[in-house]
Amino acid sequence: MTRLLCGASLFALATLPTVAPSAARAQETIDLEMITVYASQSDVALERTGASVDVVEEEALEAAPQTRLADYLATLPGVSVSSNGGMGATTTVRLRGLAGAYVPVLINGIDVTDPSGTQTSFDWSNLVMGDIARVEVVKGSQSALYGSEAIGGLIAITTARAPEEPGTSTTLRVEAGSHNTRRAGLSVGTATERSGLAFSLSRATSDGFSAIEAPGYSEDDSYSGTQFTFDGYVDLTDTLRVGVAAYALEAEAEYDAGAFAAAPESGLAKTTTRAVRTYAALTTGNVDHSLDLTRFRIDRDTTADGATTSFDGERDAVAYKGTTQLGATTLSFGADWTREDTESGNETTVSGLFAEALYAPRDDLDLSLSLRHDNHSEFGGQTSARAALAWRPVTDLTLRAVLSNGFRAPSLYELYEPTYGNAGLKPETSRNAELGVEKTFGNGASASATLFYTEIEDLIGFTFPAGYVQTSGTTVTKGLELSGRVPVSSRVTLTGAFTFTDSRDPGDDPRLRVPRYDLSVGVDAQVTDRLRTSLTVQHIADLPDDYGLTSFTPDRDVKDYTLLNASANFAITDNVSAYLRVENLTDADYQVIPDFQTSDRAAYFGVVASF
Repeated sequence: MTRLLCGASLFALATLPTVAPSAARAQETIDLEMITVYASQSDVALERTGASVDVVEEEALEAAPQTRLADYLATLPGVSVSSNGGMGATTTVRLRGLAGAYVPVLINGIDVTDPSGTQTSFDWSNLVMGDIARVEVVKGSQSALYGSEAIGGLIAITTARAPEEPGTSTTLRVEAGSHNTRRAGLSVGTATERSGLAFSLSRATSDGFSAIEAPGYSEDDSYSGTQFTFDGYVDLTDTLRVGVAAYALEAEAEYDAGAFAAAPESGLAKTTTRAVRTYAALTTGNVDHSLDLTRFRIDRDTTADGATTSFDGERDAVAYKGTTQLGATTLSFGADWTREDTESGNETTVSGLFAEALYAPRDDLDLSLSLRHDNHSEFGGQTSARAALAWRPVTDLTLRAVLSNGFRAPSLYELYEPTYGNAGLKPETSRNAELGVEKTFGNGASASATLFYTEIEDLIGFTFPAGYVQTSGTTVTKGLELSGRVPVSSRVTLTGAFTFTDSRDPGDDPRLRVPRYDLSVGVDAQVTDRLRTSLTVQHIADLPDDYGLTSFTPDRDVKDYTLLNASANFAITDNVSAYLRVENLTDADYQVIPDFQTSDRAAYFGVVASF
């Protein structure tokens, strides 16, 4: 199946191991290639792509000691997270120092970024661990594949997944813990010889804690959320598959409205998301065709001091792609169209043409060239390109290189919001380069290093009270990612990731909330045949001064911090397991954003049953 049909494509990957997520837990090694679905227009073995990709599979996610998916991803190289509170609080994931506006997010192949937000991005606050089967993190500019917003990369999440073989599988999980947190989830997958269906339903509630740490703030900020995902397909003939995927979310979170509100603790945010994707795959001769239609809608209401503000956005998209094999070249080509609008009546459309050639002149060398031209209803044409290579001079060594460019069109809010919008804004443009090396060893150990460099011209910034403005000059983000995995014994594995990131605006000031040094170390131990334990240590250093609650200038010091998380999983039977997860094991007192609290030591106990 093609990339657009990732929901169906991933059914074939159900048993593959995690490869190269630096802080992922140890897993059984089997002689199957790990595939990346999103680093190219067609599925590619990880060792054959020049792009930087981390793939995390379900087993690693199940063993992780973090509650929120964003916090787990922060242990991967090049990934950092900031949040202004607990569950339900606004949370941003950055790739190589670039914030959510540069990182599109897909859930089961559906673009879930919010077109009604201040910037078109995804709020990670509602994604907790559990019922997630696979995460793929593609780093570096991917505008040649995905158009606007993909300057920093892409994160793709898979939840629903049918069994690879005919039959039915069911997983039920329940959890309780600190802050009166309760979670439950049900996942069901079933398959026949010619069809597959999978869905997941999960709910989480928590009393939370007060997001703001300041005099007068003591009320806990509660959260409740329900999420549903679905994916089903039918093979109508040997060459035609049709399917439907869906995603829905209902969430409600209290938040602290801040010092400028008459009732500073009165905030309430409600989010409703509905999305559906229909897809078809047809093979004619030596050409695989795919057609993908998506509709996404998000409704957000924020209430403070008795007044409610609504933010509603919609996205409709249609995409066609063809893929064929011409000797040593895999050629993909196609077109897509996207419309985004908001309740205010503002609307933009983008039509795109794309092509990609993957060329393998010999067994140890893979070359790729991706081209895309987008025609934006407000800004005209934008052309993006990416050239990449993966060279294996010896079987256990891979060298990678990428050159690419990209763009980010202003969001509808940045253009048209009555108070702060600026209709004169133009797209940001970028250039990206990266060079990497990966070495594997006979005992299952591996090590990798990647140098990265990104320039952004005409950055869109915000100043008060003027609003959104175009920043002249070049914003530069550069750095180094290191990762490694060492099996100490047949039962104990060490993993590690280190990222150095230097991200600066045209005035040579560091970009906010981007740590200069980010180190993660993990230990995974299969203590007995039934008991498995994990420990992660993360140290964040040299965060830039940031905004406090009453300041419009970044004048608040952000201190370095070290965070320990631990988990233990015990297999009661072959089908039932219990786990204990402890976050912030040492009860560290730290802040990522000045004046906003993080959780103290928190423990969670759960049971998972599969049958």
